[in-house]
Formats: sequence, C-alpha cells, structure tokens
Amino acid sequence: MKKLFIIAACAVLSLTASAQNSASSSSFFSTEKADKPITFGVRVGGNLSTITGDMDDAVKSRFGFNVGVNVDIPLLQSLYVQTGLYATQKGFKGDGYEMKANPLYLEIPVLASYRYNFSEATQLQVNFGPYLAYGISGKLKTEDEDEKLDVDFFDDNVAKKFDAGLQIGAGVTVSKFYIGCAYQFGLTNISDMDGVDMKNSNFMFNVGYNF
Repeated sequence: MKKLFIIAACAVLSLTASAQNSASSSSFFSTEKADKPITFGVRVGGNLSTITGDMDDAVKSRFGFNVGVNVDIPLLQSLYVQTGLYATQKGFKGDGYEMKANPLYLEIPVLASYRYNFSEATQLQVNFGPYLAYGISGKLKTEDEDEKLDVDFFDDNVAKKFDAGLQIGAGVTVSKFYIGCAYQFGLTNISDMDGVDMKNSNFMFNVGYNF
C-alpha cells in the first residue's frame, strides 16, 4: 500500500502540473529539434528505502543518501534521455527488533524524460525508465539476547551485487537549480540466500544544479 501511494503521488503531481499548463499552450509535446546542448549537473538528496518480497512483514524503511552526476541528452524539445552516475545508499531495518542493513550501490539510470517549458527559466520534467546498479559496500547487523551478527552485505552470502529495476519521477528546474522526487521498484531478486525473495524499493528526493 505504501508503494502504491508513493507511485500515485508522483504520478498525480506530474500529470496535474502538465495538464494545467497544456491548457494554456498549443505545444504540449514539441517535435521540433532540440535547441539545447548536452548538459551536466550535480544531484544530492535522501532515500527512504526498504525491501519487498518474503521479508515484507519483518522489515521497515530506513533513511539513506544519494549523490551523483546527472546528464541530460536532448533528442527533441520535449524529449530527452536522462542518465548519470550515482552513489546511493539503500537498505532496511527490523520491524520491532534490532536489524540494520545499509548497502551502498553505484547506479546508472537510463530514463526517457518528457520536458515542458513554463517559461525560458522554468521547466517541468517527467522521467521513466530502467536503472542498473552494482553494490560496492555495506553491512548487515543484527542483535538479540543470544548473539550479535555483523557481516558484509554483499560478501557473506546475504545479497548479490547486481540490481536492476524501474524508476518513475518528476522534477522542476528553475534557472539552473533543480528539485525533484522519484520512486524505484527493484525487479531483480538480490537475495543470495536459498529460497528467499528480496527486492529493493526506494523513494528518493533530490536537489541539484545544472552547469
């Protein structure tokens, strides 16, 4: 239910903003050749992540971070390809008991990005597409009355390093400053434990600057 609410909220925000402005413009989608070059930017923000699958009832969300470089490649005035390279910390924690996981991934999104210009300085973007990720570090820690466990998330038969999924999001650029949000739902079973299904789920918020 939480996942559906987040997806719906992002979608409603995007569609509402688009619809309000399409009423005052005859070029809701412009197929004109893009008049802007490839642009680069920096992004930083927070994650609210968990896992879905067999452990749904045993875990809840935890906070992490994301930071990276963003690349916008114009195809048409209203259509871009958005990619980049991010370091993003995901994970989860126990629901009512001591457990924490904080895997860190290097991540590359490859998104189709719709653009709508409110003015020369303000632009809406709605993004959708796949992401690929590779785990580089992280710990899984558990504790109960009998024992403590502190192991590497990717190197002690907890999780596989490769992850992939889909991302949907929206944002606004004002002058060269960016603010936006996105939701990622993993499609890959990252569990390295026999018979356990475990997929990443992540809501992210970013601010940034475009050069």
